[in-house]
Amino acid sequence: MRKIGIMIGSDSDLPQCLSGFKYLNQAVEKGLVKVEKVITNSIHRNTQSVLHRLYCLCHNLYEHEIIDALIVGAGMANHLTGTVDAYLRYHIGNEKIVVIGVAFLGKTNEETDAAVKSIKFVPGTQVIFDDFVGELGFYRACQFAVEGELPKVILKEGKPAVERSLEEAILASKKIITEKEEK
Repeated sequence: MRKIGIMIGSDSDLPQCLSGFKYLNQAVEKGLVKVEKVITNSIHRNTQSVLHRLYCLCHNLYEHEIIDALIVGAGMANHLTGTVDAYLRYHIGNEKIVVIGVAFLGKTNEETDAAVKSIKFVPGTQVIFDDFVGELGFYRACQFAVEGELPKVILKEGKPAVERSLEEAILASKKIITEKEEK
């Protein structure tokens, strides 16, 4: 039986989840899946709380292998989805939990576009995002979590942090520009 977790950025996004929640409830009643947790927590307003909850949730889930897919959704500048994926891959080295990203509709097209781009254009992400936007998108993400073929997660090597002086940063910038021009 597939096990699913859900993390939503704000209670204001919950109305866009209702049809997906109902779908999941039917799948639970049929014995197809188990929904482990539904967590609402803003990465912007409660960063420490999100990271702590994510740490506890992921360590518990990872150690006991009680989750296969984590549906993560937020609106506006959706940093929650990418943060969750990065945390799973690069902090705890999890290659089992598949992250399915959802962009919730904003009050304007610009807000919705920001949420979509915040999922689509994160370098190195392994978030599954098949235009899962708004209420229908959340519903489709739930369907995918229940019925879809979950891909294998491949851990990639992280990039090291580099600390430089201003002068060293200028030299590094010039070197990169020169290398690009030579290609």
